[in-house]
Order: sequence, then structure tokens, then C-alpha cells
Amino acid sequence: MTRIKVSCPGSCGELFQCVVGGRECLLSYGIDQKSYLSLVETGKSPEMLGQKMSYAMQRFSGTKNLLFDAHTDLPIGKGCSSSTADILVGIKLLSLVEGRAVSAEELTKFCTTIEPSDSVAFAHWTVLNPLTGEVVYQTNWQPHLWVYILEPADTVDTLTLPRMTETKAYPAEKSEEIFRRFIEACEEENIVKLGQVATLSARLNQQRLPKPYLEDIITIAEKQGAIGVNVAHSGTVLGILLPFDRKESIAALEEELARHPLASYYQERKLSPIIFEGLRQIKE
Repeated sequence: MTRIKVSCPGSCGELFQCVVGGRECLLSYGIDQKSYLSLVETGKSPEMLGQKMSYAMQRFSGTKNLLFDAHTDLPIGKGCSSSTADILVGIKLLSLVEGRAVSAEELTKFCTTIEPSDSVAFAHWTVLNPLTGEVVYQTNWQPHLWVYILEPADTVDTLTLPRMTETKAYPAEKSEEIFRRFIEACEEENIVKLGQVATLSARLNQQRLPKPYLEDIITIAEKQGAIGVNVAHSGTVLGILLPFDRKESIAALEEELARHPLASYYQERKLSPIIFEGLRQIKE
């Protein structure tokens, strides 16, 4: 049997998430941590994989008697798109086995029939409705950026959080400007404006799901040349966004973060490039 392997990047939260015309929309960006699934001769049956991956694969296809090897670099319950990535690699691999040509949008829409989903399936930045998978906006702009990921031990059950459209803790009407400003940043290919979008989105979500030390992190990030700070709007991680030519400032950034009390909360801190791969088959 020819080995087939699929990967999907996770994310560090969302670049932004907001409400437009009464509907939620978000943009996830890819990081260099991924979920993988391979078709192998000796491995696990679908029932032995993660619960959501197994359920999705059984719903997506009637193909039986296949064995798989699964691996993920992504933490669970922290807003890194781990669940979406797991489901996507499962159904993408099955589509390859069956010779079915299925688009990233179609696969994402399938994901949303199981749970709210992120836009990590797309190679290009894609804004979508996380509840339906409908594509709202897509850009070919691929800015060269780093994200310095701050990850706490805490986790969140996404499904227990109120939707942005269902709680007074989120300023839905005010958030509409986020999407407008994002489009402006893309049209101008302006990373400064892009960072401002991320930071505004993080701040507007602060009452709905507070991030400890958010304002302190923003202050430190700006001092060290970052363009902005983004958060997992339904998770616990956050990211400091830096231009690709500012990698030399990472040491000074980490030094200042390490001296601050926030370091005892965000104990895991690591650097990743922002990548533009999406869900894909890996040639071996």
C-alpha cells in the first residue's frame, strides 16, 4: 500500500475575530506546529484515533479496514486549532484514498457540522464564519512575520463559552470596525495596520475571556518593535507579532518577559514563523 500522509498547521489563536452584520467571522494564521495523519499498513483503526477525528472520519466516508498513524504538535484546549486540524487531516486523507477532489472550503464546512471551526485549511489568509465555514474574505497577501507564542498551563472548553453574538460581555457592534480595518491593511499591504487590527481584537475580547497581563504584554511588545498582539478568542494562548526582519529583538523581548510576573503564568514561550501552507498532502 502506498503511504499517504497529510498535515494541517495549527494556529496561535486568531489574528482577529469579530461580528459583521450579526455574524461572527475570524481569521486564523498558520504556525509551524501541525497535526499529521498517515495511512499505514500497521497502525490504528479510526475508532482508536481521537474522538472527534474518529467521528468525523466515520461520517465523511464509508471506507473501512484502513489503519492510520496520527501525530500532533498542538496543545489541546488552548486555542491552537488542534481540534479543527485533527478533523481536517482525517477527512482530507480519506478524500485522497477515495480519489475525491474536495476543496478547503468544502472540508471546512464539513468541520462546522461537528463544531465551530477555524480557517487553518486554507493556504491563503481566509476570513470565514466559524459556525458555517462560509468564506467571507480572502487575500493573496502573505506578510513575512514571526509570532512569539505565550502559552499558559490553563485550558478552556471552547464549547462552554458564549458566542460573541450572544453575550453582553462582547461589544459586537463596535467590533465591526475590525473587519473593515483588516481589509484596509490587506489592500495596502501594511503590517503596522495589521498589527493594530490584532491588538484591537484582543482588547475587545478581554471582558468575554480575559487574558492575564494583556496590557502589560502589549506595552512590552510595542517597546520591542512588535506590530501587535493577538489572542485566542476562545482559548488561552496569545501571540506577539513581529516583522520578519526583527528576529534579533526576540532575545530582548524574552528577557523582558522573563523578568515580569507574567512569566509565571505564560510559562511556555516559543517562536514560530507564520506560514502559508494550509491543509496538504505530504510527499514522501
